[in-house]
Amino acid sequence: MKNLLTRYGPVALVTGASSGIGEAFSRHLAAAGLTVFAVARRGDRLQDLRDGVAASGVGEVIPIVADLRDSGAADEVMRAVTARDLEVGLLVNNAGYGRLGLLEQVPLTESLGMVDLNCRAVVDLTWRIVPGMKRRARGGVIILSSVVGTIPAPWFAVYSATKAFDLYFGEALYGECKGSGVDVVTVLPGLTRTEFQAGSGLRDYHSPYRSAEQVVASALAALGRKPIVVDGPFNKLLSHGARFLPRSVVAALSRLVMRRELRL
Repeated sequence: MKNLLTRYGPVALVTGASSGIGEAFSRHLAAAGLTVFAVARRGDRLQDLRDGVAASGVGEVIPIVADLRDSGAADEVMRAVTARDLEVGLLVNNAGYGRLGLLEQVPLTESLGMVDLNCRAVVDLTWRIVPGMKRRARGGVIILSSVVGTIPAPWFAVYSATKAFDLYFGEALYGECKGSGVDVVTVLPGLTRTEFQAGSGLRDYHSPYRSAEQVVASALAALGRKPIVVDGPFNKLLSHGARFLPRSVVAALSRLVMRRELRL
């Protein structure tokens, strides 16, 4: 694996850093010697993350408590970065959430919050940070999409649509940045052992789960090598298999799976 500090350092910014994949990214990048701005709503979790990294004696985590669903949150984040006279060399757009249910049953605030966090915040931070990377001809952007972003998911409609947005946004950004010195990769995890399951309303499965650390390893191995990476062989089979079926068939199969999920 590439030397992250040399290629992208010394500063990274990770959103959704208080748990799961975001926390794993933060710990991994700090262990590689980077200073990590860790963004999340839960300040106590960020303090624990900072203290744990400090105890290791390698790297540094700087907590930024912000709710990226709010339109002014990106301003807060960038002020915290520039206040230290630092520039972000690696951006990890990880923050996101989903809610399972019929469109009209999920509160509108929750659905619009998904759009704000999973889409608008990704564009907002990337728009602010990528120009500096291009000027320096050096940087990296990681965007977390999902295997669900490759298929329509009834009862998970808003979430799957936002993750499709992330997928296409990341692919397009890869094309724009090619040759600029800025690496871009979009990561498609599937079932991963994080707090997402409980928060979204998904039940537990016997299907092969991946760990947050495995997702991080897949993302960093692909960064600078390819535009998209699907984490894990089962997820590759699911996402790539859908490409070879008619959309009507994919939609019908997806509906059957989601009906089983909700036990309808």
